[in-house]
Amino acid sequence: MKVPSHPLPLLLTIYREVVPAVHRHLDRWKEKARQIPDPELRFHALDGLTRKAFHCEGGGAFGLLGKERFDDFLSFMIAYQTMCDYLDNLCDQSESLDPNDFRALHDALLAALTPGAPLENYYRFRDEQEDGGYLHELIKTCQKTLQSFPSFEKVQHHMLQLSGYYGDLQTYKHVKKEDRVPLLEAWFEKHRQEVPPMTWYEFSACTGSTLAIYTLAIYATKPNLSEETAQLIKEGYFPWVQGAHLLLDYFIDQEEDIADDELNFLFYYESEEEMISRFQYFVKMAEETMTKLPDPKFHRMIHRGLIAIYLADEKVQGNPELKKKSKQMAKLGGIPTLFFLLNSWVFRKKKEAAL
Repeated sequence: MKVPSHPLPLLLTIYREVVPAVHRHLDRWKEKARQIPDPELRFHALDGLTRKAFHCEGGGAFGLLGKERFDDFLSFMIAYQTMCDYLDNLCDQSESLDPNDFRALHDALLAALTPGAPLENYYRFRDEQEDGGYLHELIKTCQKTLQSFPSFEKVQHHMLQLSGYYGDLQTYKHVKKEDRVPLLEAWFEKHRQEVPPMTWYEFSACTGSTLAIYTLAIYATKPNLSEETAQLIKEGYFPWVQGAHLLLDYFIDQEEDIADDELNFLFYYESEEEMISRFQYFVKMAEETMTKLPDPKFHRMIHRGLIAIYLADEKVQGNPELKKKSKQMAKLGGIPTLFFLLNSWVFRKKKEAAL
């Protein structure tokens, strides 16, 4: 499978080859999820696989860099992302406010990145227990696949660091409302020296994406990856690309988060102008760091495509105020982003018509 060098061929390849392949994997996990004995766990597993399938569709694009290991990469990425979406549902939509519960659940992600790690009862702090082996099967799929990647040992410590950040975020953002910000601020102080100057809420946003993990994974499929290149790959996506990605995620979820009284990191900016200015800065820095990556043109197209996919979301296009702001933000990526924006909107309409 050849890596397209221009936006139109890339879009066509994603729509025609990547998305169908992703859904073949998702269908297998849906079949396993339907067999979960506990009704609440079964509901959240199927909800994640259905409602959040676009996460796997987006992650699948990185598989184009793997060619002969494309299906193996999808096997890992979809199992890992399915866990992220499932665990997020369990934290976000249950009555539990127990940080021990959230931490135990997200230990599953660290186990998934550690071939040979013993499996535990990740539900030990909650009433719902019987998942029919679903979570363990996801973990074992990740472990088995990663173990087969020739350069996995060069990227594993970076993946574990990023996964640890992600688990910390999911733990602290779901506890009692009055404890969330103090915990996130204290957490940021522990890691402040590990990132460029930014606020606690921007750091939190940067840790909530899985893009760097998938980028590291696809390059781990290649033999003889150097430590230096692995470091460049991590820094190419964390913090700036991941930060831009999650700031957009919070941008489109603003109304929902107000209605549900959920934590939204954009609300901590002092003004709308500051928010847009910082987003512009994140995009600028993301563009700069991606120039140091292998296959920089591909990564820039994916980055601009992600901006477009978020801005084409129906939550944005159906809201006049957000739509107006989105036009300002779309200009940041220039013509390629506007191209992706148009095509993302068309693709979404086609998917809606097919339902």
